[in-house]
Amino acid sequence: MVTGARRNGEAVADGVARWVGACPELVPGTAVGAQPLRVAGVSHAEGGLANETLLVDLGPGHPGIVVRLPPLEPTFPDYDLAPQAAVQNAVDAHGVPAPAPAVAVEDPQWIGCPFLVMPHVRGDVPGPAPLFDPYVASLGPDARARLHAALLDTVAAVHAVPWRSHRLDEVLPGTTLLDALDRWDAYVSWAGQGEPLPALADALAWCRRTCPAGDTPASGDGDPGAAAVLLWGDVRPGNLVVDAAQRVVAVLDWDLAAIGPPEMDLGWLLGLDFMMDALFGETVSGFLSRAEAIRRYEESAGRTLRHLDWHEVFALVRALAINDRHQRITGSSRRAANPMGTVLLERLNSARVGE
Repeated sequence: MVTGARRNGEAVADGVARWVGACPELVPGTAVGAQPLRVAGVSHAEGGLANETLLVDLGPGHPGIVVRLPPLEPTFPDYDLAPQAAVQNAVDAHGVPAPAPAVAVEDPQWIGCPFLVMPHVRGDVPGPAPLFDPYVASLGPDARARLHAALLDTVAAVHAVPWRSHRLDEVLPGTTLLDALDRWDAYVSWAGQGEPLPALADALAWCRRTCPAGDTPASGDGDPGAAAVLLWGDVRPGNLVVDAAQRVVAVLDWDLAAIGPPEMDLGWLLGLDFMMDALFGETVSGFLSRAEAIRRYEESAGRTLRHLDWHEVFALVRALAINDRHQRITGSSRRAANPMGTVLLERLNSARVGE
């Protein structure tokens, strides 16, 4: 559920219905010559903290659509939905299952703001915290291992998408670690309203001092961004839709997509695993170990990961910054004592620079 307030459900449903009626040729999943579409129901989706997400029922014979709206209380300072549509369409065209075609509607006449429309892909969606998720808990050890391996294989497949041929560098931020540090430094300042958590300030300063930005794998063409890949940005099981055999049928949530080193995505996944272990003293039984996960990705992607300790710290900076923003939105009295800050500094102090 989106963090903070939501829009009036009836007004949004009316606007979506008017758009569907006026622009049937843009509605994903509509066959040529099909009967006129009618909205049979609109409901808010569970999950999704950074966007307001609606499930739209278009009646029998149509799979339905998903509509994503910028939140009333923003997690991020800018909400340009067109890049998300471009990424979803690009990865789907390259064989990575994503809800496509995705359509960015910029005209505010329908519901008062831009919105993103995509097909509704059916399947199982793990929760945001695998350790406590009923779906993950219902799986046996082999199925959990399949789910985790499928996640890592999906990351490798995303990284293989030829972002230059899809001109994604024209709509996404990147392509170096220094670009990313500048971007997240600005975010921490914005999200923290000029008063960032001390742990964030200290960790960002450490990331700048120890940044491996000058140690880019040789590409042979002198381009410092040549080793960069398309980054999913929010790598976790909860952003997958899977079938009964834990095969991925859709990859969700491209808000944090960017161009950069592949280690940024792996650092995010491994950093979140470290945080769960540090906070709760355990990880998901049946998931791959850290070493196994690294090996699985490297074998699938055909590349060797570098500087993962640094990237885990930087990932935890990003995660804490977003979490802190959500706590500010909700007015949490525990914001200043956020235990994620302690975990971040613990990971920083154990990091081996250069590894």
